[in-house]
Amino acid sequence: MTGRDLVRRKRRTKSAIAAWGLLGPALLLILLLRLVPMLMAVGLSFTDTNFTSTAAAQFVGLQNYATVLGSEDFQSALVVTVAIVLPALVLEMGIGLAIALWLNRPTAGRKAARAVMLVPYLLVPVVIGNFFRMFFSAQFGQLNYYLALLGLDPHAWLTDTGTVRWAVVGMEVWHTTPFVALVTLAGLMGLSKDVMEAALVDGANAWQRFTHILLPALLPILGAVLVLRGMDAIQLFDEVYVLTGGGPGRETSVINLYLYQFGFRQFRMGETSSAITLLMGAIIMVALIVTVIRRLNEAKAVRR
Repeated sequence: MTGRDLVRRKRRTKSAIAAWGLLGPALLLILLLRLVPMLMAVGLSFTDTNFTSTAAAQFVGLQNYATVLGSEDFQSALVVTVAIVLPALVLEMGIGLAIALWLNRPTAGRKAARAVMLVPYLLVPVVIGNFFRMFFSAQFGQLNYYLALLGLDPHAWLTDTGTVRWAVVGMEVWHTTPFVALVTLAGLMGLSKDVMEAALVDGANAWQRFTHILLPALLPILGAVLVLRGMDAIQLFDEVYVLTGGGPGRETSVINLYLYQFGFRQFRMGETSSAITLLMGAIIMVALIVTVIRRLNEAKAVRR
């Protein structure tokens, strides 16, 4: 090994030490705030821990998991969560893609539109919940005011079981569509313009350019956005708690409201921890499945 090689090795070692020195505190913070609580929840899920009881916690094995999976409240919370999250994701992805395509065109005011579009995503969830509670109010809401201008009767949006879930969906779409649009827009801006210009010269119309060039190129980005939004949407809590409190009945009682009621009102931490563990496992499994599908698609693309 020459002297030059030794110098290079020392430089790489110093760079690695500096990098870990900068990353170390952040990684330690993530470890303490994320991994440790997750491991504690898994441990509590095998005990009958109840903060309202002075008795020592006992190991109960898989009993909590059986209780949670057989609970009507848990099953109802899962159904409600899916019924709200799925249409919200479909609308967010569709509207976000449309907005990104519009902002990617050389139109006047698109820079200002990008800045304004960020506002809903930057607002605090509690503020958004209060805003939409006033917006959907049966007596004083803006939505019923505009309906009255059109000669239509007012409607109790948040107490009608036929509309309350769609009110939550509309709130979630309004809040998070800017994230989908901006990430998709970043992907669009990174695509090569030469391919689009070549397709235009060959006579491809707008729909053909979108379906055969833009959409296939954006699929990896859209897939990543869908996973991120899906994992975030499953954790929906703040806005629903403020907007409906889970009502009427259990129509909007999403999974995190179920966890809140059992964990922080009834203090049944053993059962709550088992439900949290099941939820974490489902999120991790979905993320792994989507990752494997993406890797397989990328491998097929490389072979071609």
